[in-house]
Amino acid sequence: MKTKKIALAWGGTGWHITPLVSIYNKLKTEKSLEFFWIWEYDSLEEKIAKENEIKFYPIKAWKLRRYFSLKTILEPFYIFSWIISSYKILKKEKPTLIFSKWWYVSLPVAISARLLWIKLYLHESDTIPWLVNRLVGKFANKTFLGFEMAKKFFKEEKTQVVWQILNPVLFENIEKIDTKNNNTNLLIIAWSQGSTRIFKTILDNSKELQDFNLFVVLWSLNINLKKDFEKIPNCEVFEFINQTQLASILSISDIAVTRAWATSLAELEAFNISQIIIPLKESANNHQYYNALEYSEKKWEVMIEEKDLSSITGEIKKNIKNKKTLWINNKHGALEIITKELLFGI
Repeated sequence: MKTKKIALAWGGTGWHITPLVSIYNKLKTEKSLEFFWIWEYDSLEEKIAKENEIKFYPIKAWKLRRYFSLKTILEPFYIFSWIISSYKILKKEKPTLIFSKWWYVSLPVAISARLLWIKLYLHESDTIPWLVNRLVGKFANKTFLGFEMAKKFFKEEKTQVVWQILNPVLFENIEKIDTKNNNTNLLIIAWSQGSTRIFKTILDNSKELQDFNLFVVLWSLNINLKKDFEKIPNCEVFEFINQTQLASILSISDIAVTRAWATSLAELEAFNISQIIIPLKESANNHQYYNALEYSEKKWEVMIEEKDLSSITGEIKKNIKNKKTLWINNKHGALEIITKELLFGI
């Protein structure tokens, strides 16, 4: 049987990496398939590719600026060089199809795919796509969406709403987890430097949260706050967690304070966790606000705007003793839908 290749082009944040690692894990057992990954030099994506023994090709790309900058003058020349780099990789590897997720590297890869007549599939997580994904969607054979609202940005006949891609690891051995606890379990999970404001608000009001068990996930940009959280007796703090650890925490969490990344919101919803959502006001196209709006308006969660951070503690305390019943909701099955489509496409 002739070996066929799938090129992976994605990245940006952990919630854009792990869904696609899930697709790789789902398909890697297919004997006729090989994978390679195109992304930036010295990136988290490169590290994860090596950990999963996926061939990795590094290229460079910037964001597309819609404002004046010295880099804007040079941008057309750089874009041309990025397309050449992508073209050479695809010409050498000859993939049957490309699966793209997000970020600037995706565009030169998409243009090169069109020049070489290679099939391209895209998954857009957010309600409001970034400019790059709107452009990549023009080259895509099919675009999978996380929200119905995003359909207006793509050709409707080439789109399918499938919800978010969640890692099957999250749902393994759930029945073995003990969810019994006298206190309400509160999860604080955020990512960017902008999320420092949330963590500091929690620290400043920690005495008001003594009746909760706190689980705090800082990620790399906020690890300087770890020592402060460690002083709180009812708090367990993590710099970083893998998907297995995340599953354990989600299984016992009753309430979560979170930013509005699409995949993260879907993970919390899947585990029936009450959400207090604080969209990052600096997010591109204000997409986090619209992600949060989808949940707060249609799924009865709470959205707090950045200017109202002082109300976090009050909203948390409204939910005290609000113990959830553990159930898993992964009914959309985006992973199954997409992987079947990719297998059909090769």
